[in-house]
Amino acid sequence: GDEDPRRVMIELASAALPKTIENFTKLCQEKERGGYESTSVYRIEKTVGLCLGDVINNDGTSGRCHPSVGTTTSPYTIKDEGYLVSHTGPGIVTMSKPGVHRNDSRFLITTISAPQLDGRFVAFGRIKEGMDVINEIATGVFTKRGVPTVDVKVAACGVQS
Repeated sequence: GDEDPRRVMIELASAALPKTIENFTKLCQEKERGGYESTSVYRIEKTVGLCLGDVINNDGTSGRCHPSVGTTTSPYTIKDEGYLVSHTGPGIVTMSKPGVHRNDSRFLITTISAPQLDGRFVAFGRIKEGMDVINEIATGVFTKRGVPTVDVKVAACGVQS
């Protein structure tokens, strides 16, 4: 809507998942076309959480990793690095992918414990600040079959040292 932007800070598992973190942070820093800034929450799954990060179509149908992270054999996706972080509760940030070893830019933030995602999705961080914002979106935004009826956007993003 027309509300003032509010801050959500994510703590990343940098040492454990370097390629995943490199991809995520570069997409956060990308100010030209193809970064997270101005993308929308494209799905709200009441039993899992918020889905976002489609840097191409902004509707959950596509995504791509940062160009500097992809390889010549797989320029749009990166492989699963491991399932070291469990989806133990609300606030876990995890890659949302269409298949095995096909991580791109899409990710989700859990609003509840989601053990069904363990071993399937690469969790790489947790909400450090702003879980109240995530919960307000999850419970306060009306959806039509999971698709938000209002635009909820990433107003700005970056990386803090």
